[in-house]
Amino acid sequence: MYSIAVNFRSKKALHRIFCTGIAAFGLCLFLFDIGLDEHLTHGNLSVYQTLAIPFFGFKVATRNVSDTWLTFPNTLSSLKKPVREKWKLLGNLSDYECVAWRQTQKCTPDAPLEAEYNSSCDTAITRGVSGYCEIRHRENGTIVRVLEMHCKSLRKRVKIRCSDFQLYLGYGPPALTYIHDTPKIAFGICTTRKPDWSKNTTELAARHTLHQRDGIVIVIHDRVLESAYASLRSLRLLGCILPIELWYKPQEIDPKVDPILVKILTTKLINNVTIRAINDQRIKKFYTKLHAVYYSNFERVLLLDADNFAVRDPAYLFDSEAFGETGAIFWPDFWHPRKSIFNIHPASFVWDLLELDYVDMFEQESGQVLIDRCRHRRALNAMMYYGLNSKLLQRTRIVWGDKDLFRFAWMKTNSTFHMIKRPPGAAGLLNGHDIFCGVTMVQYDPNNEIIFLHRNTEKFTSTENRYTWYHIQEFYPTNVGASLADYVVRGANGGKHFPQFKRCFGKDFSYEGIFTVKSVRQYHFAGLEKQLIECLYEVIPNATVVMQSTQQTGIRSDRAI
Repeated sequence: MYSIAVNFRSKKALHRIFCTGIAAFGLCLFLFDIGLDEHLTHGNLSVYQTLAIPFFGFKVATRNVSDTWLTFPNTLSSLKKPVREKWKLLGNLSDYECVAWRQTQKCTPDAPLEAEYNSSCDTAITRGVSGYCEIRHRENGTIVRVLEMHCKSLRKRVKIRCSDFQLYLGYGPPALTYIHDTPKIAFGICTTRKPDWSKNTTELAARHTLHQRDGIVIVIHDRVLESAYASLRSLRLLGCILPIELWYKPQEIDPKVDPILVKILTTKLINNVTIRAINDQRIKKFYTKLHAVYYSNFERVLLLDADNFAVRDPAYLFDSEAFGETGAIFWPDFWHPRKSIFNIHPASFVWDLLELDYVDMFEQESGQVLIDRCRHRRALNAMMYYGLNSKLLQRTRIVWGDKDLFRFAWMKTNSTFHMIKRPPGAAGLLNGHDIFCGVTMVQYDPNNEIIFLHRNTEKFTSTENRYTWYHIQEFYPTNVGASLADYVVRGANGGKHFPQFKRCFGKDFSYEGIFTVKSVRQYHFAGLEKQLIECLYEVIPNATVVMQSTQQTGIRSDRAI
């Protein structure tokens, strides 16, 4: 009886010790989490990553970000022949004639033939089949394989034919020699310096080295005028004195009549703005941005979409080391070869059509682009070639508008550029079920600090505007072994949780350990959305402002309004 009592008490004591240890460990983790947020500020995020390893006697492992979660652990190899090797085999395309389409097994052109599916050169080739086009030299009879297809090389609803091999293979090379306009017209500013682009340049000289040829370029049309006004007002409120060019098509807007444009050009709240017309009838839709950059009167251009809002004066980007070294800074999109809604991956047809060697990198988001025009004339000419010869790009659906044309033009001409390393975050809403809906793209500067909020899905209008920046989702993995390969987001309609939105972007659920979701109150730009909407009242006083109803939708309301 005595021994039984002792055993019972021993077990009870052990149980208490165990519970106390668990509680102490939990407290340590809690305190560590607080310290983690304080240590990993935006200022030092570019240098270190801190990982908590969850076991008794846990320790902190610190590793350089460039070697960990801002790199892919394994590079996806190209599935295409190198461009130089291909043209060594071909030579002059006009010397060849099409023989047939040769279909292969196992979704790769290198697999055995499926002879029963071989067909004529006029057969439509679609997604889901693999093979290659066989062409023959008219004089010596040499047989060459071209347009090699994997099952996923083409996008859905795209058809190509071997009989058009000269059209497809001949599209890429002219980009290298194309000159869109005479250097004197397009780049005359690069040799003749004009003084005092901005009236306020001297005011800034004491605190910032402002290149007198630096400026912001924005393309406007009738559906983004509200956003453009809010952006311009916000830039000036942030202390940005860079001169600004607004480009428009006369068929769409009359600057003498449109009330918002009249306000922009006459108000003292927005100064140093020039409006410029795009009179080239060939330039339409997305490609107006290419035209604006090519013909800008600035040497060094920050191209911004009208609905893209800076959270601080962006002038410092011109002085960044990355820009100084390369003369161009591009920003990543949500998508990369491991997860792309635009079908850009190692086997994509885009590499064949543009005559480019595959590169394992993020796709580009062109809501903001920083370019030294004088340094990159050749790349800008290639970019204009793509823009003015876009019918084939549209027919094959290999690019979406101007989205990737900048980086493709720079790659084509072997020009230098810096792609921002940290992938985009999202600003949006988090509901009571911890489901996230991102409606604004969050972009970073070369130091991994937030610089732009691109409101590309929920735009400002003249009738109704919503508050949507309640939470910020950022890629910030704390799981051991996490890498850039864990950056996987999706775009989908709002569904039952967010029926008010046509599209939500980001990681909607199960994001813990890879992404963080924080209240906008924790950021220095917490009041920016309110400020933008207040600016809109100056031009659209009767517009309705919609607050997200926390009772109806379950949206967490922890934001500063």
